[in-house]
Amino acid sequence: MPGPLTALEPAPGGGLLRFARSELSVRVTARGALFLGWDSAAPLPSYALSGAEAVAPDARVVLEPDTEGGVRLVSERLGLTVARDGTVEVRTPGGVVLRRQSPPRWWEATGSVRGGGRWVSRAEVAADAVFLGAGRDGAVLAEGAYTVGGVRPGLRMPVQVVQADAGCHLVFHDAEEEGEWRLRPGQEGAGSGHDRAGVAELRMSGGPVRSWVVVGSPQRLAYGWASLTGAPVPPPGDVLGGRGRDTVLVRGGGGPAAVEELPAVGRPRRLGGGAGRDAGPGVPQWRDREVRAREGERYVEFARQGRHGFVHSFEGMGGVLELCRARAVFNSLRGAFPGERPLQLAAGVWAGQQRYGGVCLPGPAAGDWAELPRVVGRVLGLGLCGVPFCGPGAPEVAGGAPGRRGEEARASEVRASAEDEEWGVRWEQLTGWLPWSAETGGGDTGGARSGGRERWAPYWTTLARHAGLWGGPWVRPVWWFTPEDRALRGVGDAFLVGEALLVAPVCAPGARSRRVRLPRGQWYDTVTEVVYEGERTVEIAAPFDRVPVLVRAGAVVPVREAGGTVLEVWAPLPESGPGTGLYIPDEGEGWSPPLVERYTSRRGADGAVVVERSGGPGAGPQGTADVERPVRVRGLEATEPVGPA
Repeated sequence: MPGPLTALEPAPGGGLLRFARSELSVRVTARGALFLGWDSAAPLPSYALSGAEAVAPDARVVLEPDTEGGVRLVSERLGLTVARDGTVEVRTPGGVVLRRQSPPRWWEATGSVRGGGRWVSRAEVAADAVFLGAGRDGAVLAEGAYTVGGVRPGLRMPVQVVQADAGCHLVFHDAEEEGEWRLRPGQEGAGSGHDRAGVAELRMSGGPVRSWVVVGSPQRLAYGWASLTGAPVPPPGDVLGGRGRDTVLVRGGGGPAAVEELPAVGRPRRLGGGAGRDAGPGVPQWRDREVRAREGERYVEFARQGRHGFVHSFEGMGGVLELCRARAVFNSLRGAFPGERPLQLAAGVWAGQQRYGGVCLPGPAAGDWAELPRVVGRVLGLGLCGVPFCGPGAPEVAGGAPGRRGEEARASEVRASAEDEEWGVRWEQLTGWLPWSAETGGGDTGGARSGGRERWAPYWTTLARHAGLWGGPWVRPVWWFTPEDRALRGVGDAFLVGEALLVAPVCAPGARSRRVRLPRGQWYDTVTEVVYEGERTVEIAAPFDRVPVLVRAGAVVPVREAGGTVLEVWAPLPESGPGTGLYIPDEGEGWSPPLVERYTSRRGADGAVVVERSGGPGAGPQGTADVERPVRVRGLEATEPVGPA
């Protein structure tokens, strides 16, 4: 263990704390993120961070002595105290403790290189706190052990968001070695009325003991995380609009070598094979600069054959190797085709993946209803970890059932076939509202599903371009704007798309309506225009031919019509007050700076809906002032808001 504190060396942004057997480096960046590095661990070099500018210190912040032999600092975004024994407390600017981190413990062989041993770091959070992240079963991380780091693909990024009444914070342990996060949520009133704190214990096989903490609202966490690891790169516009493009699924470790047609659910997929390499079966040494350049050129050659989309599924790769591969492919494709946006998705993920592309999650087992909310949760979790462009691959179809005989067996098969068909319809309805899926972004989608997605294309591209300015997921938990609402924390089968829309997919067979907890405000059904009151649970219609989609009263939403983009305005209600909306025009390709158009809606003195182009400060330059958009107002005939179910 570090031992007692012996000296303080203040520096811009924080300083260095010397203990009897270790040192702790503390730095608050100019954009409000907190770095903690033990045993001489520094912020850089790091594969996850976007560069030196991301870690520039806030010169206004300096460590200073505190009571009882410790030190403290206070910044605009957070507070910090370090006790004499090395215990770290992260606080809100007002002094409320969000996280209490015990000093780390190391195990090192005698005579080994310092910092080469395994280590453990244990933190406590509030009893009401919820752990969130890119979990295998969803965004909410239940009690249990979660593998992080290592070389295997999957959702193994050591990032978690902690949500509590006192506030939210994000933690990232920047160590790529394999480890295990052991989580135990807290309990209020446990044991004679006393609260039991939540616990997050990280056990690592090695690597630096360094971490980052961002404190604030969910939007603030998204911006702070993007300022560290980079803003999400916008994908090609045709993918967001549902028109899709041919993609290649690359297996093995190298570049694509051969293409063959294999069946998948609903359509063929193009699959490429890769030759073996040298860092394990089929894995190139992607960390090496020359290897990255050489392998990247292989993708360029394949793209010249007409395939500009890549979905990677590499055995023996994950984490940092996936990030290095994504970087090599992105930079090579962008250099060879400067006017196009590369499309690539990885099976594994590491912090910073959003700088180069997205993530393709495993497809569910076809017909498994329990998988539908799990897919939603995985997409939400990746979005919270900074990767908004993600979604599931095609469903996996199990082998045929053993032979059955008799009328009863045939009737059972008919029922099973009908249920599988229903599952397929509900699956398509769900994936049409995710950032990406094999159905909406991997090729020819056709039909009503594609047409519905194409109508909302201006809204999707606005979300993608806005994320490039401020960070943040496109698909968000329903509590995103009201994290203090405890009733929304457990909602895992509904989600927000941007600020305006709420999607409530059907996740059970035979359902023709469903219950959903709504955030604050008033919400229109986008088809029936029925209005529902927020902050309560309501019953909404869910007929077989559509997924329930609600829109916030007052929202200004760009949609695509035959004549171009139209601003669809959902009439503000007296209870809802003024509304807002953004539109960021996008050509679908290229890298021109986004031009932001901001709009407000309100009721005039005569009750008419007034839509105005607003100026003022915002993310990025304002759009061209003389552009006039056609406006359609909806919800004018709406009745009084529907109460709770």
